[in-house]
Amino acid sequence: MEATSFARILHDLIARLPGAYACALVDLGGETVDYAGVVNPFDVKVAAAHMRIILNDLDEFGAIGKPRWLVLRGERRSFVARQLPEGYALVVMLRRRAGFTASARAYAACERALAAEAGWSPPDDGASWFAVGVQVDRRGRPILVDAGPTARAVPVEVFGAVVGLPRNEMGFRARTAAGGELTLVREAGNNWYADEDLEALDPAKPGPS
Repeated sequence: MEATSFARILHDLIARLPGAYACALVDLGGETVDYAGVVNPFDVKVAAAHMRIILNDLDEFGAIGKPRWLVLRGERRSFVARQLPEGYALVVMLRRRAGFTASARAYAACERALAAEAGWSPPDDGASWFAVGVQVDRRGRPILVDAGPTARAVPVEVFGAVVGLPRNEMGFRARTAAGGELTLVREAGNNWYADEDLEALDPAKPGPS
């Protein structure tokens, strides 16, 4: 079957999280809406349902407030579950010894993309990151940015560097031809993120009528 828009978003998240091998979008009742990864579909659906149950139990417990995310680390594999709007949750399955130090940008970009696809309100957590593709010059500075394999590439001009990032990250302030400014950050694995919606920042000009 052809991958759905949700599955493509989930697949991109797996590619951006070291050690992740599957993930699922699950509803409040524990039913898997869609999933991605190299895994038996039954296994990922059962794992997603169990993590949703644990989130529900913690929510009903009430003493800690509404849980926002949950990490379970096991001897053979680990799981991360994150609350989404409308009672949905994102569940990620990780291999043994996978770390949990991955930047929150990958999750923020995935959750924002899921919200846009589902028609939810964007996450209200202060994190505004979008997964992008970037072409660089000989010095490693961005010259073209796109929001996905089929998206329009937008030329950018770098006018400054971002300081204070971890050693394995690099950031730039850049400007589009339309005058919009954005921050671009490259994480380990050559994964790039922008702090602005590229399409909104530099909308395509309408063609001749």
